[in-house]
Amino acid sequence: MADKLEPTAAARSATSGFLAGISPPGTHFRPWRILRSAPPVIWILTLLFTAMLASWSVLVPQYHAPDEPNHVDAVMRLVEGRGWPHPGHAKVTRGGVGAIMVSPYGIDDAPRELSAGPFTAEDAEPREYRPSWRTLERTPAPVGGIQQIVQHPPLYYWVNATVLKALPGDADNLRWDQIIGILRLVSVLMVAPLPLLAWAGAHRLADGNRIAGTCAALVPLTIPQLTHIGSSVNNDNLLVLTGGLATVAVAYVLRGDTSLRTAGYTGAFVGLALMTKSLAIVLVPMAAFAYLVAWSRSRRDARAGAARVADDQRPVRLGLSTQPVGAAAAAPRVPWRPIALGGVIMVALGGWWWIVNVVRWGAFQPETPGFPLGQYLGDDWGAYTEVLVNGTILRWWGSIGWFEVNLSTIPVRVASALVVALFALALIRARSGRSRVDLLFMLWVTWGLFALMTLQSAKNFDRQFHVSGISGRYLYAGLAALAIGVGMGAAALGRHLSRVMPLLFLAGAATLQFLSVRRVFPHFWKPENGDLGDAWTDMAAWSPWPEWVLICFAVAVCGLAVAAVVACGWLTVVGPTATTPDSTDPDSAVSARFTAFAPGAATPGATRSVDRGDPTGRTTADARTTADARTTLDAKVTAGARAGTARAPGLQATTRRRAAEVLRGPTRDPQRTTTKGPNTDHQE
Repeated sequence: MADKLEPTAAARSATSGFLAGISPPGTHFRPWRILRSAPPVIWILTLLFTAMLASWSVLVPQYHAPDEPNHVDAVMRLVEGRGWPHPGHAKVTRGGVGAIMVSPYGIDDAPRELSAGPFTAEDAEPREYRPSWRTLERTPAPVGGIQQIVQHPPLYYWVNATVLKALPGDADNLRWDQIIGILRLVSVLMVAPLPLLAWAGAHRLADGNRIAGTCAALVPLTIPQLTHIGSSVNNDNLLVLTGGLATVAVAYVLRGDTSLRTAGYTGAFVGLALMTKSLAIVLVPMAAFAYLVAWSRSRRDARAGAARVADDQRPVRLGLSTQPVGAAAAAPRVPWRPIALGGVIMVALGGWWWIVNVVRWGAFQPETPGFPLGQYLGDDWGAYTEVLVNGTILRWWGSIGWFEVNLSTIPVRVASALVVALFALALIRARSGRSRVDLLFMLWVTWGLFALMTLQSAKNFDRQFHVSGISGRYLYAGLAALAIGVGMGAAALGRHLSRVMPLLFLAGAATLQFLSVRRVFPHFWKPENGDLGDAWTDMAAWSPWPEWVLICFAVAVCGLAVAAVVACGWLTVVGPTATTPDSTDPDSAVSARFTAFAPGAATPGATRSVDRGDPTGRTTADARTTADARTTLDAKVTAGARAGTARAPGLQATTRRRAAEVLRGPTRDPQRTTTKGPNTDHQE
């Protein structure tokens, strides 16, 4: 009898390995698998976001974005082979000064002083007569100001310089407006994957909930300031991309993926973020603690699995060992190898830059001598706090240009309150303590960035009474993580209300974007006593691209917006039915069946009902029925082993058949609210 039951015991021991922190196949972080498994609605939203970014790249005049003249000059410095000098030893090049003077930055009488516009077609030089960057370098111009951008690592600028050099001809022989236009589109490509990354993280942490994933993907579309910064030349855009990739990788680590390959991805993403900007330092403790949390969880699961296996494998004859065997017998070890591999890759790709700064210059990020101090507030910490809090919130949602065009107070406050409420709801209604910890990890990035920004600006204010270094865009590296929590909060609103949340998110995005465009477009382009048609003419005249390109951008936004409405409307019909994360992987179905029937494994819906936003789409009654069936089945196997009767083969056959029924029942129809358990009328 014991010999005949050995395969079943071995299977139980093997499956308990999944409980011990070993990720089943199909749950590892694989970027190409995420691309393959993304549903059509996510691709529609990603393309819509890309079209919006491209439109914003021509909506805002050249150099009317924070520090954009210096960012462009830094790229051209690498194109021309000028290197990357120490802060304080570099000034804006002659070509950079010339580009400011011929751009719609200022006016003819004061070309280097910021002008609010409007900029008319009469002031725009025809495209064929606009000078190249090389011509501007050879044209006499005033001495440039301090080039503070060299205090940052050069990765963003190196990528842009490589793109320009890859184009036919010499990069500095392009017109100044073409260079700015191309660099803006490169930034668009960096920020464009953000909805996809937000969906991937929410999909993993919410167990495939459609509502959570779709609402997370919609969050970037609701932020006009993001579409503005994401379509300008700014190194924050590469930080948004690398921070989002690191966030998704950490989400997989929290769910037990401590494989070496995922560690390599995580270390690479964090390292590239560190090679982009100092703010990426907040990602380092996030990744390290994620591995420790995954190890702690695997230890608890191993103990629970070992206890269950020991109970199921009680000896049927004297002399047999009572110790658990298989994967459950060994406690998981600290994942030193993944942590070490990720750390080495992180240092090799970006961490070394900051180590060299500390060793060579004695500071994590050296200051730039002679750089303007910012607005003077005097010794008034109340005024500083007002700028810190309200300024950060406003500049996170919509303060376009050099803080020239601002959204009104009401939509900013309402949107901020909704974000806070939904994230708080996700924490309150999380189905387990582990989900709450996952959400706190997601919240850490934004709060860590805000704390770091506050520390730096407060130190400068305390020393000089000038406020600087405060902006909402500095928090965008945590936007993917924040969107994940907001999406999970939307899914926690209940079975019926959560269905309409994607449409409400889309409506909110359309409202905020419309309010912003309605202010920005006439502010920069509408001439005095003119109309919107004249504003379009002025914008097309200053654009680096022909007018038909602008029309294509506008048509793409309108068409994809209609497709997004249809896709979100269809999601309202089908509801939040769960799909197994990475379900396109051929091994995922097998692993799901093993983990679902492992001893001690809880059904996804066993702790939370659909009415509370259960990401599995199953009712509590369904989970209870399945759990009861599994318990009954385990009890019969144990009872048969103790009895030692000759009917063991029949018992095993019945057990396997009923196990298949239990596992197959809930997946036959995802909309079912009850699951038929095994037939308990027939007794072995």
